[in-house]
Amino acid sequence: MNDGSKFLIALDDGHGMETAGKRTPVFPEGGFMKENEFNSRVVEILNEELKRCGFRTLLTAPTDKDTSLYDRVKKANDADVDLFLSVHANAFKGEWGDWGGITTFAYVADETSKRYGQIIHKWLMKGTEMRDRGVKDGSWLYIVRKTKKSIPTILVECGFMDNLREARLLITEAYRKECAVELAKAICEIFNVEYVKEEKSSKLYKVQVGAFRVKNNALRLAKELRGKGYDTYIVEDEVDETK
Repeated sequence: MNDGSKFLIALDDGHGMETAGKRTPVFPEGGFMKENEFNSRVVEILNEELKRCGFRTLLTAPTDKDTSLYDRVKKANDADVDLFLSVHANAFKGEWGDWGGITTFAYVADETSKRYGQIIHKWLMKGTEMRDRGVKDGSWLYIVRKTKKSIPTILVECGFMDNLREARLLITEAYRKECAVELAKAICEIFNVEYVKEEKSSKLYKVQVGAFRVKNNALRLAKELRGKGYDTYIVEDEVDETK
């Protein structure tokens, strides 16, 4: 087995919190999910998974602001990473429909990129109950086209935001963690690194940094902290206004 610290993995959470149009339709019960809510949480968990397995990681968009594709690709190219993985959720018409499934995009003309894509897709399909849309050529995608050919670049679409059943999964912590864990296992297989399971502990010591009434403010701070290497999550509490 290889030492994970030999490898640098670029993790890219697609789009940003304010990217126009990248969200689910309104759920029947009200509300919607922005795509980056899913993407950024999966990348956050995946980053923790990979670090636990010894990998070095590079976050291409560590804040919740929209980061240009140019800047994302430049960051990966400049660091000469060993793998560039971009996490997304898909959409078709922007209205509820029966289309769905997981798609993995790779530069299939390159045998290494194709093989990495196949391994990643295999693990995603193994761990989820989504429709299999296969590994497809991603040479038309900016990040695949512009990233150095020496860097295998994979983009995964982990479900459709405009399929109601899949959207209900995309909003759950369980599905986000499942995707992250399967991606971590795939990357471990690719680089022949032992996958290290998360240790369960009966005690948890917490350090709080901030508290906000506006959710987007909390999301913004959480993403900034993640960008600085801190493991971060958000807890929602009810406030008793009578006290």
